[in-house]
Amino acid sequence: MTEVGRVNDPSSRTAIDVAIGVLIGWRGCSEREASDEIARAVGTTGVGIGALARALVELATGAGESAPHRAEVLHLWGDVMPARFSSN
Repeated sequence: MTEVGRVNDPSSRTAIDVAIGVLIGWRGCSEREASDEIARAVGTTGVGIGALARALVELATGAGESAPHRAEVLHLWGDVMPARFSSN
């Protein structure tokens, strides 16, 4: 699936929206700032936006112990992630 296809995939779109909400909650930032941060993370890691968003959401819900791209998410957002999530 192309990157455009991933962004238009309803499950990816939902994951992206939830991931934005997670960052808003953790950082206390605006929706735009959270969205921009995720976009920069995609460029930095080379991981697709849907996959990166899903990994962030999985870690935020405590379900991401073996999530693909867990290491990238911890590297990017481990500093703002509440300890109960980052210690999975």
